[in-house]
Amino acid sequence: MRPGRFEKAKAKRENIAKERVAGLLSMAEERALAGDIELADRYAQLARKIGMRHSLRMPRGFNLRFCRRCLRYLVPGKNARFRTSAGRISRRCLGCGGVYRMPLKPRVK
Repeated sequence: MRPGRFEKAKAKRENIAKERVAGLLSMAEERALAGDIELADRYAQLARKIGMRHSLRMPRGFNLRFCRRCLRYLVPGKNARFRTSAGRISRRCLGCGGVYRMPLKPRVK
């Protein structure tokens, strides 16, 4: 069965939303590296809001850049501490103190 006009319109809206989320996240990364953490947080919040409104998944790798407690954009060395030990990566948000641990995949020899 062919997609109707409502399905086409929804797909078009989702594509626009994906482009906007990607653009906002890249702008957030640029601002964070330039030292403007507040603006980077705002860009990241807007991207997250657009993604939730359209039920989009975050682009690969960007979900690691958010604090799940305070929803800040994490920048290693500026407002976050990333460590590896005991076969896992731990992320600590220096804003709220939240710690998140992820297992590392074993190396293939």
